[in-house]
Formats: sequence, structure tokens, C-alpha cells
Amino acid sequence: MSNREKCLSIINTFTEDQLDNIVMMLNAMKAIADKAADDAFCSRLYATYQDDPDKGDPIDIDDFAKTLGVNL
Repeated sequence: MSNREKCLSIINTFTEDQLDNIVMMLNAMKAIADKAADDAFCSRLYATYQDDPDKGDPIDIDDFAKTLGVNL
């Protein structure tokens, strides 16, 4: 039996009033998991930046625009 099936089996034993609380708890847990995923993404992005040998190597805005094909 998969974890999803186990969860559904347990959920089916709750009353409607109990399910109200379960829904609130699941939403809170989902928000925590989403925040953790966002934090992990930001940490990986920062680590990539820290490992970049060109970090902190400024480029003139006009040169950058020219690289992008943008006229300022």
C-alpha cells in the first residue's frame, strides 16, 4: 500500500468536524514545505553565486544593455 493510499485510508476514518482540523493542519504543513523548498532554492542559488569566479566583476550598464541587444 502506497503512502497516499495509507493517508486516504486514515482520512476516511475521520468525521467531518475532525476533517476541518485536518485540512487546516495539512495547509499549514504544505506552507512549511513550500517555504522550505523556496529556502533550499535560494540557498542553492546563493551557493552558485558564491562559486562563480566572475562574481563581483561589474559591467557597465551600457555594455550590458548592448549584450542584451537593448538600446538605452
